[in-house]
Amino acid sequence: MPNLLLCDASQPEITAPICKRTGLGVEIQSFSNPNYLQVKADGVQKHKNLYKDLQSRALHGPFGDLSPGSCDDLIREVTAKRFEFAYKYAQSLDAAHIILHHGYVPNTNTYGGWLRRSLEFWDVFLGDKDPRFTFYLENLLEPDGKLIGEVVRQIGRPNLRICLDVGHAFCYGKIPLQQWIEELGGLIGYVHLHDNHGDFDAHLSLGEGKIPLDQVCYTLKRCVPDAIWALEVGPEQTDDSLFWLQSHGYLHLSGV
Repeated sequence: MPNLLLCDASQPEITAPICKRTGLGVEIQSFSNPNYLQVKADGVQKHKNLYKDLQSRALHGPFGDLSPGSCDDLIREVTAKRFEFAYKYAQSLDAAHIILHHGYVPNTNTYGGWLRRSLEFWDVFLGDKDPRFTFYLENLLEPDGKLIGEVVRQIGRPNLRICLDVGHAFCYGKIPLQQWIEELGGLIGYVHLHDNHGDFDAHLSLGEGKIPLDQVCYTLKRCVPDAIWALEVGPEQTDDSLFWLQSHGYLHLSGV
């Protein structure tokens, strides 16, 4: 059975009871909004209280308009500040897994330029980070895993890995999902699972779209058996997705 987390879709009050009922961990998503604490001044303590009994926690950091490989040094500076924000609150919430977007938008940067600047960015950013915290770069618009894989491979640090978002890869990728998994292999440490019809990033319950999820999950188990899986379907659709995983033999829970 994979190490499975539930993405809370910034709804910790709804998600925390599901985590407790099922014994699963959580991916905290409120802090993907860098202005969250301006609206919820007690946000850190609230998350601590709700998730205090969970053994496995992740945190999704800000991603809007951020670009660690940008050709503009001011954009890279802002990106670093937002990623530091994620790290700060991951430490506060004891969330050892931090998901950050790779940020590459096809045809806006050259492959070589993005790679060079990204390597410089991550080498500096990771230089003072506690090795107990692992950062995962998530794909979004990438047509394949070549560039994101090359960034992580060349950095070569155990605390920088890939978050493969299967919904994004299915919508925006140009190669089959199984090929993403087989080519990236052990660079994948974290997986976002949700479904869609290939037209837009709908975050449907597992089995409601057209993603060949059975093949995807089988390939993940074969190629990266230690990767963390996170259901990114929202708390309202969690039970249906847990049922799909159980009925297909990928999960065994008594609380569902």
